[in-house]
Amino acid sequence: MDTQPDDDVLLALDPLEVVEHVLAAENLTFDRTEDGDLAFALTGDWKDYELWFAWRPEADCLQLCLSLDLRASKTKRPGAYELLSMINQRVWLGHFEVWTDDGEVVFRHALALPSGERPTMAQAASMIDAAVEAADRFYPAFDFLLHGAKTPDEAMAACMFETVGQA
Repeated sequence: MDTQPDDDVLLALDPLEVVEHVLAAENLTFDRTEDGDLAFALTGDWKDYELWFAWRPEADCLQLCLSLDLRASKTKRPGAYELLSMINQRVWLGHFEVWTDDGEVVFRHALALPSGERPTMAQAASMIDAAVEAADRFYPAFDFLLHGAKTPDEAMAACMFETVGQA
């Protein structure tokens, strides 16, 4: 995201309004959910991802979630948890998790802010970039495990190849 911040003006805004400015600058459509979260979609390398931001005032924390739209059945969860541990070692910002209620695979990232501070547009854009980059990098591993009947090691190996040379 290439957003030109005007952060001085945005400091007084609700943290999710700062995110709205980022999305509007990128001409992305978004909605507020019944819970007050900010939901939108972005096209990644593998699919369209659903993302949502939530402001947690009790922790002064801006949270971003990205759904891979993949679900681990109860029988696949042990393998998914093993794959999660391999993947999360390679993710510097945020983490992947499998939600216990429905097995949904989600990437989560949070930004803790000092009391009374608001995120900058650049920080919000960076959170989005980190989420989509992680999803694009590791989506194939989750897909290979959950739909391709690969083991966690095979799924991880399949998405960690390095390209050598020039095309």
